Amino acid sequence: MRRFVSILLSLAVLLSCSMAFAQNPMAPMNRFYAAVKGVWCDQDGHRKVVFGDDNIMNGIRVSEVNNLVGDNLNGSATITVIGKMGVNYVNVFWDTTAGKKSIKLGNYVTLVPYTGDPQYVESVGGLHLDMTEPEVENRYGAAQLLDASATKALCGVSDESWYYPNIGLVVTFDPVTFTADRLILLKGASSAFDISVLNADSPLYKYSAIYGWSFTPAPGDIVDMGYGQSMNFKYYPQAVMLQLNYVN
Repeated sequence: MRRFVSILLSLAVLLSCSMAFAQNPMAPMNRFYAAVKGVWCDQDGHRKVVFGDDNIMNGIRVSEVNNLVGDNLNGSATITVIGKMGVNYVNVFWDTTAGKKSIKLGNYVTLVPYTGDPQYVESVGGLHLDMTEPEVENRYGAAQLLDASATKALCGVSDESWYYPNIGLVVTFDPVTFTADRLILLKGASSAFDISVLNADSPLYKYSAIYGWSFTPAPGDIVDMGYGQSMNFKYYPQAVMLQLNYVN
């Protein structure tokens, strides 16, 4: 009889703990951030991701953590991120092997602990690749949000984007790190690259002269600028873009 009562009490305690966990939606969030909190980047030092305080990822709110499994060393979860372009669901995996931790976002971006900013070969008005959505907005203000078809009609790129018509600038963001992966200058833009002072209205031989290339690029060329960045003339003279190398 005593054993039976003891079992019932144990079951009651377990049920009580389970109900308390279910009624506390922050419990998965806290466990997730305990596992991933810190500063991360891809193997080239780009796509910096900061999991900070107050349930923030790169300055954007993480509203929910679901499907959480594992512990601080190895596990996975699906996070709900509310950005300017709407709600995104990002799968996050973390793994510790031989004492070294890594994170995978969206099943394809592998991140390692951050060691320092890479060198940026160009910028536009101080805006460089890898900046977060809040950093871009703090510098240039609110943008027109374009879907993939509208962006393609404007500059040839089939991706969602932020458009600043007053200066002829289009910015696209990595869909899982929410960091800038293209800076696109349109034909007729009032802005230009900071170092070269060139844009889509500039003749291509000037790019060769300014950057010291041994050849003059042709429309359609993509030129490796080093440090994981390229100058893309695929849509020249409609547009010219600085991009991370992984972007098509």
